[in-house]
Amino acid sequence: AGYAMTGVPKTADDYPTFQVTEGKEGKCLSLVTRSTGFFGSLMGMPIAAGNLFMGTFSVGNALTDPLKATMFGVPFEHIPTYLKGYYKYKAGEVYKDENGNIVKDKKDTWDIYAIFYETDEKTKTLDATNRFDHPNLISIARIDEKDRKETDEWTEFYLPFVTKTGKTVDKDKLKAGKYNVAIVFSSSIEGDYFRGAVGSTLHIDEVELIHAAD
Repeated sequence: AGYAMTGVPKTADDYPTFQVTEGKEGKCLSLVTRSTGFFGSLMGMPIAAGNLFMGTFSVGNALTDPLKATMFGVPFEHIPTYLKGYYKYKAGEVYKDENGNIVKDKKDTWDIYAIFYETDEKTKTLDATNRFDHPNLISIARIDEKDRKETDEWTEFYLPFVTKTGKTVDKDKLKAGKYNVAIVFSSSIEGDYFRGAVGSTLHIDEVELIHAAD
């Protein structure tokens, strides 16, 4: 919905997020960092990273407070232990900052992560401003920097959820739906700050969220 506001896309395949047939098994997810055209440049948002996440998107906040427009998380009544799947990645040729200026000698890269956190009256969801450091966080699974490689071959990722120091899970709250999980994929790791390379492409397939036995 946010990208549609730019007036750029003409077909489904023009969006940053769509599906293609060349998956590891059948179809797969294709995430491509796109230019937002004249309108996006005018608003100081020159690119849109290809992204997919569990949660909701607030179109109302898209222009005024984009970091809070992405609300990560859906209720999950299990304790997640691993996130696995397959990826392919190719970085775009020209990296630009949020002002559309070329940043020499900087190469775009991608991101995969999952967060598991407790909800309460004050915190219903997390967003791009607090997803990695909120006190309600229980555990995080994230691709390591050294493993964010460019490859045209399907490559497996297997990411453990690392529990934050001192954090435990209340089994009663868990069964009551008081914990959320979110899985996030992005073709440009700093895309939420509108930094990246147009054309960066991340393909994702065969994703599994593994949880502990109840």
